[in-house]
Amino acid sequence: LLCNIVIGSAKEYNTMVGTDRSSSSFQPKLGILTFVYILVILSFQTLFSEELTSLELNNGFAKRETAAKSPLHRKYNSNTTHRSNYGYYRPQPPYPPIQHISHTCLINRNTSSEQVIHLPTAVPHLILIGAQKSATSEFQVLADKYTNVITPRKFEPHFFDFQVQGALMKMIRANETEEFDNAVCRFRQKYTEFFNMSQVNNNTMSVVMEKTPSYMLQHNLPLIIDVLCPWEPKILVILRDPVDRAWSHYRMSYSRTNLNQQFATIVKNEIDNFIANGLLDNATMSLDDFEAALANNSHAPSSPFVFPKNMTLEKYAQLVQLYRGNKKKEYLIRGLYAPLLLPWVKRFAKDDRLMVMKFNEVFNASIVDEVLRFAGVEDTSVDEHYDDFIRNKKGKIKGRANKNLTVDYHANKGVEMPLDPTIRLYLKFLYQPFNRFLVQLLGEEWDGWGE
Repeated sequence: LLCNIVIGSAKEYNTMVGTDRSSSSFQPKLGILTFVYILVILSFQTLFSEELTSLELNNGFAKRETAAKSPLHRKYNSNTTHRSNYGYYRPQPPYPPIQHISHTCLINRNTSSEQVIHLPTAVPHLILIGAQKSATSEFQVLADKYTNVITPRKFEPHFFDFQVQGALMKMIRANETEEFDNAVCRFRQKYTEFFNMSQVNNNTMSVVMEKTPSYMLQHNLPLIIDVLCPWEPKILVILRDPVDRAWSHYRMSYSRTNLNQQFATIVKNEIDNFIANGLLDNATMSLDDFEAALANNSHAPSSPFVFPKNMTLEKYAQLVQLYRGNKKKEYLIRGLYAPLLLPWVKRFAKDDRLMVMKFNEVFNASIVDEVLRFAGVEDTSVDEHYDDFIRNKKGKIKGRANKNLTVDYHANKGVEMPLDPTIRLYLKFLYQPFNRFLVQLLGEEWDGWGE
């Protein structure tokens, strides 16, 4: 379309060259041409604005080897009337069972040292990307009890962020096309080292999954995963009330490290970071002022935060990507779910490869069954009694999750500190506009969530 506009405009211009350019008929046409050229330039600017596009990766950086597309990845919901503004609709049953596919790639293609890498079973099939402190560990432990679910030897591999992302992005920026292709092939082979591949290859019904909650923080990972895994694994997200998540994060740090900062101090410091990074314009009341206002009034005050005007989800996502701070260690930034999830939704929602579930759903056996069927599990029988690993009414896990794992699920024992109600309300106001963006991103079922 753009080419036709340019060509047509050029022909029109040539026709007018022989006319009197000062004539009244020429001036409007010149204005129209100028307007058309501006539109063309703006269109190209928008098209190439992303830091890394799939066009770049397919045209040189990653010559994708032909891979059979699993029937798992058909669209479950042809009716798009219930999809969110960004194309997300929670995938619905029936889900097709897993179908293992093999994968072959080449190192040093078309040279005397060419090496063929063959994977009898391409893995993974399911990646749980977060959010941290949202029962991701509990989900993986529960999933591991299913007969046909295989989890990694390392509880959180951190493969796509720690090992892959930095290396591939460095090659892309250096325009190292051939080495990029070699690295992608090597990484596919290296990833299999996290699993008992004999067990995987000998069980054609097995579904291989991993979980690393920090994946959700990395905006380049959706594209990296797509390039590295052309067999199209499913993506799972679990979201917890962001205030509860931040408090649980703090309690974990308090119990595992020599953390001597009070949570209130951390909240003040990180809100200053939000302001410095443009996520907030201002805080009209500090936490101390907010507490005083609550004490002097019988009703809750209005929001103590001033947010930037005319902000869109895309603008917030960009600010979060450019955030100058430590997203992995700070407590509040991880709760900005909508901006963090936007790149994942844009890449995976349209093919129904993404499922976002709520924290409380992890403790519902039928919903866990459904999520694993979404990943391709056909037989949902478990190896041990399921209820042994469900939380009781006080929120504690009834039994040890898995004796073979080094993770201590009772790490917070002795740190049963309730969150100050004033801090809770203060943070509710902070997260309110970001939670409302979830309705745009994920649909109406998220309306009012976290309020």
